[in-house]
Amino acid sequence: MKEAIVAPDATVTITDSPIPSPGPREILVKVIVAGTNPKDWKFPAFMNQAHNSGDDLAGVVEAVGDEVCEFRKGDRVAGMHAFPKPHGAFAEYAVLDDYMTFHIPENTTFEEAATIPLALLTAAVGLFWILELPTPWQQKPTGKIPLVIYGASTAVASFAIQLARAADIHPVIAIGSENSTFVEAYLDASKGDTLLDYRAFTKAELVEAIQAAVRAAGIPRGRPAYAYDTISAPGTFDAVLSKAMEGPPIDGRKPKIAVVQPGDDYSTADPSVEIGITNCVIGHDGSEDSGRFAAVLFRMITAGLVHGWVKGHPFEVLSSGLQAVERALKASKEGTIRAKKLLLRAGDTAASK
Repeated sequence: MKEAIVAPDATVTITDSPIPSPGPREILVKVIVAGTNPKDWKFPAFMNQAHNSGDDLAGVVEAVGDEVCEFRKGDRVAGMHAFPKPHGAFAEYAVLDDYMTFHIPENTTFEEAATIPLALLTAAVGLFWILELPTPWQQKPTGKIPLVIYGASTAVASFAIQLARAADIHPVIAIGSENSTFVEAYLDASKGDTLLDYRAFTKAELVEAIQAAVRAAGIPRGRPAYAYDTISAPGTFDAVLSKAMEGPPIDGRKPKIAVVQPGDDYSTADPSVEIGITNCVIGHDGSEDSGRFAAVLFRMITAGLVHGWVKGHPFEVLSSGLQAVERALKASKEGTIRAKKLLLRAGDTAASK
């Protein structure tokens, strides 16, 4: 099979590799569409080691391990490959753990499904694991839970907005730009949800706009108790979110911001606000708790697609199959991708030669 190996500098080599065999709880998938993520170039650079670093994929089950009971050959599936294991998504065949795999319903294309796994998992970990908010599979909350989501056009943020709505968490104050208007379909204005364009405000004005949106939703204090910063840069978590949230505990707890850049310095946030690091390795870290969380979540994805409360992220399919991996990762590294996922079709690789 053809396989794309990503070097630490994000250059890519296409190699011929043997088709892998699945382990007892694993699934061998013929890759139809692979998705790309920033971690796909960051991980080889961090490890200083070339690797098939792709994780998001959609395709057709080719074979299953002896202990797999939910899937069989021919099923349409998508999932998140377990990095840093071998046999990732940038290949004609890849291996998935069964519990990190979901069925693709008939109303969903391979392309839409391939935009979902890692970003939706990261969104769910931030909301439900780090911020400890109610999940869509629990009893609905009885009161208002103001939640700010920064970076609305990112895949993680757009899935966080969808999951928050499915869990009946409102008001959601989404902060984005002209690229973020597609998330308005996921917001419920009748419950106080709103989209703020950060470019229309100074940082101090944006703090005031966030607090005004919370008050307009019927919460007099104006301070949100929870925020998910999918940008996590100086000027977002400290100058905006922390300022909007700082103060005494709310309902006995510090206000809390979930961030997505492990290893960064968050000490500039106000000490009255707690910072929680979102780790997308949850589900693959070997712990039973995170494995169960991921297993439940990935089964809920299929239900969400069937019933319409999960929608894939906007995407662009690049030509030339696996040869497009380098182009996609360098575009991500250079920061030129806005409000869409870059995908590739593994089957286009041979035809491009």
